[in-house]
Amino acid sequence: MMETRKASRISAFLPRSISKEVLNALSDVGVHDIFVAAARSLVIKAKKGISLLLPGRDLMLDPLDQVVFLVGDEMAHPLFNLVVEKGHLAIPGMGSVISEEIEIPSKDVLFNEKSITPFDANPIPVHPYEVKGICCIVQRGRGEGVARIALDTGTCVPAINFGTGTGVRDKMGLLRITIPAEKEIIHVFTSVDEVHGILAMMAEAGDLEQPGKGFIYSYPVKKALVNMRVVRGGQQHVASIEQVVAAIDHIKGGAEWRRRERGLQKQAGSQKKFLLGLIEINLLCDGGTGADLVKAAMAAGAGGSTIQSFRHVHPSDSPLGEISPVREHCSLIIPEDQVDTIVAALKEAGAFTDRCHGQIHLRRVPRALTYMGK
Repeated sequence: MMETRKASRISAFLPRSISKEVLNALSDVGVHDIFVAAARSLVIKAKKGISLLLPGRDLMLDPLDQVVFLVGDEMAHPLFNLVVEKGHLAIPGMGSVISEEIEIPSKDVLFNEKSITPFDANPIPVHPYEVKGICCIVQRGRGEGVARIALDTGTCVPAINFGTGTGVRDKMGLLRITIPAEKEIIHVFTSVDEVHGILAMMAEAGDLEQPGKGFIYSYPVKKALVNMRVVRGGQQHVASIEQVVAAIDHIKGGAEWRRRERGLQKQAGSQKKFLLGLIEINLLCDGGTGADLVKAAMAAGAGGSTIQSFRHVHPSDSPLGEISPVREHCSLIIPEDQVDTIVAALKEAGAFTDRCHGQIHLRRVPRALTYMGK
């Protein structure tokens, strides 16, 4: 595989009312290459009064901003703490932030590596911990049903946003009209011990082993603060259960004490045929160029892609002003031995020219599931 070096990717899911405060703080320390996408969170509304007699659970939706940026490893810790501080993420229910270890081509230099002014991290009153991320892509309109798994198991508050899918749909001829291109992208974060059970339950809820229903995969997260306040309203005690859990995490030095893997594995049902040991190529390119680049990757052997649009946030006087204000993120999940072939195909298609301003980073995908054919 091509020569790479380590870097960090920080992603935050923030209430829209406070995301601007975080973006301003990041800009002040020199983070000038940032990607923002609209999203929504899903929480359970606590029942009161006569509604307690009614079956089912009421859900509430809140607008979020997904904020993503890439940095060198040495600045990942202070920037993580800055997002927690300015996003008020130590308060249960405010949002989530994760820091991942990624790989970028050895010769690439991230713009943020050059622009950031080093600073010392302020201490935060909570203890970040290692988790696993789960990303699930389903047909538009089916996201909430799958995301409810995270709520019903008390795993976390899921985030959902939109994208466009290619893959099985593009290979089905006239039948493709039965599979919408519009997708919902569900983001869930869970403990290392529970990830297989939660992933299997979400796959079952989305019927993902059927043609064109979607794709789900897991990825490692180095450290995180996760919004676990899955129920809103009805607090009857001085401290909420989320505050108690956060306090115990801090005392214990992590979330390992919460292990419940066996129960989740039983709920997950029958054994599924997972794809193992894959690599995700994350391609960032100018708006409107992603579809053609994905076609080139698929012609070289990639199975498909999900394309998501981001708003590119940078100073008006930055050299990044030459880049489109809309950037597309194309996710290509492939076997590791195909990475060089797919990257070469992207290069041949002009991904890394001034027409597309393409940039790639890689992350490990230990487990994935989708329709595999008969």
